[in-house]
Amino acid sequence: MTNLDFKTSADIVIVGAGLHGAALAYHLARAGAKNIVVLEKRHIAAGPTAKSGAMIRPLFSDATYIRLVLEATAMFEQWDDIVGGDAGFVKNGFFRITDSLDTDRLGGDLDLMRQLGVPFELIANADLARIAPACVFEGNESGVLLGDGGFADAIKTTETLVAAARRLGVRFIEDALVTGIETSGGRVQAVTTATGRIATGLVVNCAGAWGDRVAAMVGVTLPIEIHRVPTALYRKPQSMRVAGPIVSDGVNQVYLRDAGESYFRAARFGWVADRVDPDTYDETIGRDHHDEVRRLVERRVPEMRRTPSVGGFSAIYDMTPDGHPIIGRIGDVDGFWCDCGWSGNGFASAPASGRHLATRILGGTSEVDLSAFAWPRPVDSVSRPDVNWVLR
Repeated sequence: MTNLDFKTSADIVIVGAGLHGAALAYHLARAGAKNIVVLEKRHIAAGPTAKSGAMIRPLFSDATYIRLVLEATAMFEQWDDIVGGDAGFVKNGFFRITDSLDTDRLGGDLDLMRQLGVPFELIANADLARIAPACVFEGNESGVLLGDGGFADAIKTTETLVAAARRLGVRFIEDALVTGIETSGGRVQAVTTATGRIATGLVVNCAGAWGDRVAAMVGVTLPIEIHRVPTALYRKPQSMRVAGPIVSDGVNQVYLRDAGESYFRAARFGWVADRVDPDTYDETIGRDHHDEVRRLVERRVPEMRRTPSVGGFSAIYDMTPDGHPIIGRIGDVDGFWCDCGWSGNGFASAPASGRHLATRILGGTSEVDLSAFAWPRPVDSVSRPDVNWVLR
């Protein structure tokens, strides 16, 4: 749609048509909300969503994330029946290799995961090669296999949610850069763009890497930094063409994931501080980053020395200081909500977190408590235990 399709008013305006904006719009409409408009500065899934690793696994040390990912996984498994269309979900399993089952080192609390019903299998050292025959292992290593884990197609996931939301009456307006949010009397009054104005009393900031800029329009400062994160692409060696689980190497801090029949994608865990402008950053991968990823992958999978690189790209993360997203009604202006700052962990939760946020926006009580993600943070909140904030 073009800017000429603007309505003069809307009950709810969502800023950003990435995965979180699309999921929220879908769930709001499904819950009965009307007159919803989603504004996107470029096109559907044009931002970080398009480059997401899109991995789905409930390996966390916090109950909220585990519950959200379990719910989202159930959606992915029945996507066509629930949402409609194909999200590109591949349930090939998620295999974390580790030298310790301690929560901080593993990146997940196994006792908590058991309590919440996460199915997983502990793999002893002698059996590791059964799960990942191309890998080499040290004597002190073990593994955790999440058989229901896998990955989806980030763009297909978003596009099918958009299509479902449109069927429910949601309007998506592309090429609509938000330039301001009007307020009066302590509440939201309208959203403005370069070519149109929409009167509304409720705005949800799902702008991802631009979330801090949108928040600033109502006088709210969010501590979100945008950092560049490289991903390398390789052609699969002939001996590794048989599909296997995602290899998440917690020892060497790198993951290897299918990217179609003939290719792998790989990236190191976490991030190296590389603060950028999301509008102008270098989307390629530098030789130094590429060589670092290859070195880490080859330590675990020697056969990867026999495969050519086919390039790569750089994505961006909207990082918060404690690694948690910022969700809920924010600031002193009534009618302004946020869903941003996911710090590289947002894909697997989005289909479920959108439902719970929609419930709260519409005045209901969510079964999954999102209060830990409020801003400012609750006094009892804690940072993610992961040293790097992002464990793959």
